[in-house]
Amino acid sequence: MKLKQLRIISWLLVCAFVLGVTPLAWADDAQSSDLADLVRELQTQMNAMQKTINQQNDKIRQLEVQKPQVQVAPSVMPSGSEATSAPMSDYEFNQRLEQSLGGANKWLKDLKFKGDIRLRYEAFDYTHGPPSTADDSRNRFRYRLRFGLEKPLMPDMKIGFGLCSGSISGGVNNDPTSTNQTLDGLFNFKPIFIEKVYASYSPSWAKTGPVKNFTITGGKFDNPFELGSSDMIWDRDVKPEGAYEKIDFDLLNTSDIDMSAFVTGGQFILDEDGLNSGGDAQLWALQAGINPTFYTPFFDKPVDWLSAVSYYAYDHYAHSTNFLIDGTTRLSGASATDARGNPVLGNGTDLAADHFNTVEVYNELALPLWKPLRLFHDFAINPKDATPEGFPRGQNQAWAIGAKLNGIVQKGDWELSYAYKWIGHSAVVGAFNDSDFGDGHSGKRGSVIKGGYALTDNLTLNGAMYFVNDTSAGTAGYLDKETRRFQVDLAYKF
Repeated sequence: MKLKQLRIISWLLVCAFVLGVTPLAWADDAQSSDLADLVRELQTQMNAMQKTINQQNDKIRQLEVQKPQVQVAPSVMPSGSEATSAPMSDYEFNQRLEQSLGGANKWLKDLKFKGDIRLRYEAFDYTHGPPSTADDSRNRFRYRLRFGLEKPLMPDMKIGFGLCSGSISGGVNNDPTSTNQTLDGLFNFKPIFIEKVYASYSPSWAKTGPVKNFTITGGKFDNPFELGSSDMIWDRDVKPEGAYEKIDFDLLNTSDIDMSAFVTGGQFILDEDGLNSGGDAQLWALQAGINPTFYTPFFDKPVDWLSAVSYYAYDHYAHSTNFLIDGTTRLSGASATDARGNPVLGNGTDLAADHFNTVEVYNELALPLWKPLRLFHDFAINPKDATPEGFPRGQNQAWAIGAKLNGIVQKGDWELSYAYKWIGHSAVVGAFNDSDFGDGHSGKRGSVIKGGYALTDNLTLNGAMYFVNDTSAGTAGYLDKETRRFQVDLAYKF
């Protein structure tokens, strides 16, 4: 009810009261004095009420005219002071944020940023080998910078991209296995590259029966085949291009065992404009695996086992200069003994292996000991290898074994690992496997020792040692070049 109506009703009540008591004054003169005092008292009270109503009415009009002003209490207050206003509410904050950003805050919701910075010292020592490299010891400092974001567009779809550092050769980045940049070049500015850009669709309608998840991804993305593979096949910096599909299954769930499985198919573009009518180079990949987790009488916690089989069919990669050598695409007519460990024919345009149709079998076992212990074994063979005379024989196989103790999750955590790898020249494609293994890639054998310690939740100190030799020393003119490589990293992730 409005204040004006309240005032009218109040005065009507006063008038009715006065008119009601006047006849009584005529009927009883002895009470006239008391009634007059009572009327004066009521008039005084009504005047006081009217004054209060007027003050409240003025205050309401002032609040209607003034704009809302929100004061946020300081996070740190001086000693002896008191807060003069309440903190801003979530509703007020979101309302003001939307007004300031013009509605862009809705797009920022659920946006995930992540990245890392790594500083590295690296030393090389060649104990023996060709005269050109035997005394070519090296010390260098490098860094890696990666930054990216991911955004859900709807409940079933997300997009993302990432940027990274890297080296330049011939004006472009020609090394898919490294995001490192060497400190060199007379203080020149360093480049930034697109590491990945992708869209991923995981329809909720596909989650039925044993299917736990179904995902289709296209663009340039994280390698989906890393799960059931080691760096004997894939360097962890490689980001394939094209598309892949992955299905995750939930096969069994009991009190003693949980078993999941997965199937991944990849259609990757290697070289779209193949030279010399050799056709475009492509990679067709297929992987299937199981991941049982089960209890045993020997441990209180469950044992985790991962087993996967992969098939990689490289189409037109080994022909018509479609392959990589020393970080660059093979140039027609150029001469070289190998392309990142894969032998090259005398014509300089084809690889000796003829084809790469590599089959890989990977197994990993995690045991809940005093500290978690992971053991792995990786085996690969290229049955399509047709190495001609004059090149190393029996080089179509590769294998690796290793162990990792503990793992880094938060401050104070540590980890140690050891691996031995034997990678034949024609077993796997040398363009995409571990670039740190000796001088990198295929045709190598040796040990890798790594360790790490978390200084904080996000800052880690790591070290690595590589002792690597050539797998075919003494045959076809290959000389044994033993490489000792040492790395110390300081890495921060966010």
